[in-house]
Amino acid sequence: MVFKDEVKNERKKLYFDLICGIVFTTITLIGVYLVNELYGILNRDGWYIGMTFIILYLTLCLSLLCLGIYNRWRENNPDKKQPKKKLKAPLVS
Repeated sequence: MVFKDEVKNERKKLYFDLICGIVFTTITLIGVYLVNELYGILNRDGWYIGMTFIILYLTLCLSLLCLGIYNRWRENNPDKKQPKKKLKAPLVS
């Protein structure tokens, strides 16, 4: 089906963006740590705001990536323990 291929391509693009975000955020955290060790913190307020943003961005990327992997796993392994519910027609009066 064409629709499933489009969805699969969109997921690949999203996973690629999230993985790039995680890599760049990790590199940024390492860079901030190294610069902090070499030169120290010159502006505490800006440093706290920047670190808060970087850590929240990393958390967002990781959580979205985990959610995507979990949803992909759920699609491939549906629950077999739950019985299917019988559907009833709606009552029309």
